[in-house]
Amino acid sequence: MAVDTGPVTYELTVTGRRPWTVNQERKKSSHYVRAEITRWWRENFMLAALQAGIPHYEKITLEVTPILPDRKMQDTGACYPTAKAAIDGLVDAGVVDDDAPKYVPTIVFNSPVVSNAGGLTIVIKPED
Repeated sequence: MAVDTGPVTYELTVTGRRPWTVNQERKKSSHYVRAEITRWWRENFMLAALQAGIPHYEKITLEVTPILPDRKMQDTGACYPTAKAAIDGLVDAGVVDDDAPKYVPTIVFNSPVVSNAGGLTIVIKPED
């Protein structure tokens, strides 16, 4: 007898940098710095999604967890600029058509966790 394990979820983690925050964008950012950081997160999440073989979905819910390389804590949703770039990478990989509410109606931010590498984890929950 087959057991229904519920909908498939995918977890992508990209490490190597501390998540960029709203406060950093406001205080220290120039257009060039923002563009380089955004490009790095976007490209790495696109590659991670492609390597994981995540198929296309009409609608997904996302759960975001920042990974901090030290105990210098940040607010739960402070990593929004990093999450936005990562979500754009999911769009680039064809996981969803766009990041508009029609396709990504819910984004949940978890409190940060501490790990040496620093990074971001996104759990993708299809709503098809």
